[in-house]
Amino acid sequence: MLVALLRNGEVVSLAGNWTKEELVRLKKSESFFCPACKREVVLKLGNRRIPHFAHKKDAACPCEHEPESARHLTGKLDLFSWLQRQNIQAKLEPYLPSVRQRPDILVAHRRFIYAMEYQCSAICEQLFQKRNNSYRTKGIRPIWILGAHHLRYRNMHQLTLPRFQWMFAHRFPLVPRPLLFYYCSETKRLIRLVHLIPFSVHHTFAIPVVQPLHSLSFSDLLSFPVVPLPASFWHDWLSYKKRWRLTFPLYPNKVTRLICSDFYRWGVIPSLFPTEAGWPLPHGYLFETPPFIWQTYVLIPFMQSESKLVSADSIYRFIEERMDAGRLAARQLPLATGQRYTQAVYEYLQLLTKLGYFQWESRKRLRLVKEFTFPKTTDEVIQQDQQMMEKMKTTPSLSHYINELELHKNA
Repeated sequence: MLVALLRNGEVVSLAGNWTKEELVRLKKSESFFCPACKREVVLKLGNRRIPHFAHKKDAACPCEHEPESARHLTGKLDLFSWLQRQNIQAKLEPYLPSVRQRPDILVAHRRFIYAMEYQCSAICEQLFQKRNNSYRTKGIRPIWILGAHHLRYRNMHQLTLPRFQWMFAHRFPLVPRPLLFYYCSETKRLIRLVHLIPFSVHHTFAIPVVQPLHSLSFSDLLSFPVVPLPASFWHDWLSYKKRWRLTFPLYPNKVTRLICSDFYRWGVIPSLFPTEAGWPLPHGYLFETPPFIWQTYVLIPFMQSESKLVSADSIYRFIEERMDAGRLAARQLPLATGQRYTQAVYEYLQLLTKLGYFQWESRKRLRLVKEFTFPKTTDEVIQQDQQMMEKMKTTPSLSHYINELELHKNA
């Protein structure tokens, strides 16, 4: 805590240019109180952390959920100073009685109010949702920045991104895709993760845009940096698709067994799922389930239809039934609302339409006019996946799809 009340109600902030001697004199001459719970707090002047206030042992404060780390105290102060240098109206740790919360920083920028939270520790989904909902009821837009220590790189463009971190994905009004913010209080760098294209539940392709905090403006934080996918993306995708085929059935859990049972029942060998399934999509992040699984489920109604004519509504219902049965899962994105998984399904249907597999009839039904490809051997798998990738990249009618996926334009 960097802000407290004096006995007379005056606010004292440690964000100023205090010397150590001044703070020692202040500690000896004053008593300090929490603006939220009004209990007495202690001014800490140790060497391990920056000067800060802390509740006394066993004191219960509704706005304090865990002890503050040195990383959190420093990062919060860095972000506040960054806003001040831009002459942006910002308050450090203001207590908001109407929502009984105390954001790290409250920001007034143009026509909006933002609650900026620098999250270094874990937080349960229920508390996270509660805090966001409370802010929104008062017209306050939450911005969450994770501590950079949460980042787990597999390589330069592949990360382990657990469900906890996906909760923090933002989607602003003029931003075409979700992005994640991280800040490192040691290097003073802000990291924006963009181009979030999940391979699986926890394995995600992304591009980290790393910049010194002082080189960015608050407006930059609300915009989307246009950076193209690296040339290695498609090769990496095919490699991971091959890995799906070879390993998915080998690590059975309850859900995997149910999915494999479904696939076998409908004539699909799990390791030899159709070549047409398992491709990246601009809105594929709306599914938590890996793309090769949910896209295979989208194809199944066509495989079962004797007339090869299927309505779009029946496909959406079929996918929803698979969700209710625990086979599929939509990704929970509390900060990137306004889009449903059906958008990814529609996008996938459009992709296969442009590849010549479907024809739309009366804008509500699709007819299968080209059979799906089922590889019979591993060698065929590699060859057919490669051929389809090349076709996707060279088909003129798919230029919009490629452009949107790789550059995120025209979203």
